[in-house]
Amino acid sequence: MKKAILISTVVLLMAALTACGGNKATNNAADGADNGANPPATTETSAGTYVDGTYKGIYDRKDVRNWIAYVEITVKDGKVEKAYYDYTNENGDLRTNDENYSKAFENVNKMTPREAFDKLGENLVSVQSADKVDVVSGATHSSRNFNELAAAALEKAKTGDTSDAVVNLYEDGTYKVEADAFDAHGWKPFIELVIKDHKIDSVNFDYVNEEGAMKTENAEYKAAMEPQSGTYPEKYTAELEQQLIDKQLIGDVDVITGATTSSNNFHALVEAALDDMAEIGDTSTKAITIAE
Repeated sequence: MKKAILISTVVLLMAALTACGGNKATNNAADGADNGANPPATTETSAGTYVDGTYKGIYDRKDVRNWIAYVEITVKDGKVEKAYYDYTNENGDLRTNDENYSKAFENVNKMTPREAFDKLGENLVSVQSADKVDVVSGATHSSRNFNELAAAALEKAKTGDTSDAVVNLYEDGTYKVEADAFDAHGWKPFIELVIKDHKIDSVNFDYVNEEGAMKTENAEYKAAMEPQSGTYPEKYTAELEQQLIDKQLIGDVDVITGATTSSNNFHALVEAALDDMAEIGDTSTKAITIAE
């Protein structure tokens, strides 16, 4: 009888110990999850695509108006929280603070540049991807720049690299622009501009007549112009070309004394080649209207 009681007592004791041991194991597992010894499966620290920080996309040079476009993007909790777009110059001025530019822009588009640029930033925050940002009406060129710069900045944001994303403003290629009509003297100005390694490598500026002859090769034109103006086509075209190659900015190219009209034509043709074509790599021949 005592033996039966003893056996029953042992069985009960073992059952109790087993139950206690099971609870301890469960408690240890829970402790391990708390202190990192046995962490549970995890996901990314944020639900978004990007690493938190501030990222900047900026062009490698000034445009034809002597401004450099840039985008500054703030990422928080893995998503684009804010995007600021503007242009700056060597003095640190902002283009949206330029009264003449703002007034001209507003007269045409019924909004200020700041309002248009903020729309681009708000669109990016909404869609979270540069290639999905809609063009803002009246700011097609700026929208294009914004999308390209924002895309470059967000590539940096994917890895958390906060160094500036420097984007080449011009695409390599040969760009040709001509006037859409012959002038009153029967000549049509044109340029052929070559971008190499994203810089202006060479440029050929001349005039052609309906017979296909070049003004720089016309001895009669030279003989008539040089005594009065102190220059002639072969000379002033070469000087304009060299200035552009040396300075790399059409805004810094000086007017040639005695060849004001041709200097202005050169500016107009180069601006069209760089602003409308080289920025997007469009190598088709373009014709523009040049005021006489």
